Amino acid sequence: MKKLLIVTAVAASSFAAPQAFAQTRNFEGFSAGINANYAKSRATFNSGGQSASTEDKSSNGSIQGSYGLPLNDKFVLGVGANAGLGDLDAGASNGISVKAKDMYSVYLEPGYRVTDTTLVYGKVAYQSMKGEIAGAGGSASDTFNGYGVGVGVRSMISKNVYWQAEITEVDYRSKSLNGVDVEPKQTLGTVGVGYQF
Repeated sequence: MKKLLIVTAVAASSFAAPQAFAQTRNFEGFSAGINANYAKSRATFNSGGQSASTEDKSSNGSIQGSYGLPLNDKFVLGVGANAGLGDLDAGASNGISVKAKDMYSVYLEPGYRVTDTTLVYGKVAYQSMKGEIAGAGGSASDTFNGYGVGVGVRSMISKNVYWQAEITEVDYRSKSLNGVDVEPKQTLGTVGVGYQF
C-alpha cells in the first residue's frame, strides 16, 4: 500500500509540473503582431512668456515584435519593440500644424496570467518620434524622446494566434524648434492581432 501511494504521488507530481509550466506557455517565446492605433496627440508651445497648444485625433498602424520570458506559472516578462506605420496629427494653431512621424518604442511588459489563455500586463516604454511643425512660411523638425506607461490585455484565440488591446500615455521631453519650446504628448489606444511562435 505504501509503495502504491509513493508511485501515485510521483506520477501526480510529474503530471502537475508540466501542466503548471504550460499555463504560461501561450505567452512565452517570440511573437509578432500588427496593430491599429487611435491617438489623441497634443503639443504645447512656449516662447517669450507666451504659450499655445494644439490637439487632434488621428490613427495609424504599427508592427511589433516581442519575447515573453516566463518567471513562474503566473507571471511573464515581455521585452519588445514597436514601429509606427504612418503619421499622427497633433492639430494646428494660428496656421501652424504639428505632426508625429517615424515613431518607435522599446518596452518592458510585466504580465499576469489570469487564465491559461489570457494575460493582463503593464507597459513601460522608451519612446521616440520625429516632430514636424509646418506653416507660417517655413517648417522645422527634430527628434523627440520620452517615455510611455500603459496597461493591456492579450488573449489567445487559437493555439498560436492572439488578439490584444492596450492604452498608453506618452510624454516626450520638450525641445526648442526655431526658438519655440515644444512639448508633445500622446494618448494611444491600440487593438491588434499577432502570432505566438
